[in-house]
Amino acid sequence: MNTTSMTLYYSPGACSLAPHILLEETGADYRLVEVSVAKGQTQEDEFLKINPKGRVPVLAIGSRTLTEVPAICWYIGAAGKGLIPADALLRAGVLEWFNWLSGTLHAVAFGGKWRPQRFVKDTALFGDVQARADDNLRDGFAYIEARMVERQWAVGDEYSVVDPYLFVFYNWARKIGVDVAQAYPAWHAHARRIAARDAVRRACDREGLR
Repeated sequence: MNTTSMTLYYSPGACSLAPHILLEETGADYRLVEVSVAKGQTQEDEFLKINPKGRVPVLAIGSRTLTEVPAICWYIGAAGKGLIPADALLRAGVLEWFNWLSGTLHAVAFGGKWRPQRFVKDTALFGDVQARADDNLRDGFAYIEARMVERQWAVGDEYSVVDPYLFVFYNWARKIGVDVAQAYPAWHAHARRIAARDAVRRACDREGLR
């Protein structure tokens, strides 16, 4: 893995936090470029030339770019350090988590909650979309809790590329007012283990997250 010319385009607290943490975990040589979602910078022409999807994260490796959290996290994890399991079934478990987290929990549930305009044009229906998104979020959080009961990490017995991604959604759950510690204690305990890691603290400090 070429670690001499990587650039991570990120927005503070966005899903780009997951690859940011993994870059710190692997000790990669990289630089950060902030592209604020809140300020609309992902929709500016300069960034759209880098990623026409208008989304973070983007990982630039020399003249090539990767988009989408699962792909970027897999690439970083391939550097070694045990972040991708050697066992084929456990690797499939990583992909299982990635597909569900990105395609369902993020795109459908949080997407409906925060960006109902992606689902319907009629603003009068936004409330209905958001109400259904709340149902989907509750179902998603309950699923995570059930998977994490009596587990230390998401896949197998070791910390992997999935765990920082779960940490992103933990933070988002708290952002929308969920008392995760009370409602989902196993997931909360998992997040506390992640938050205690030096790489996670460094990434959160650099993004101004507390």
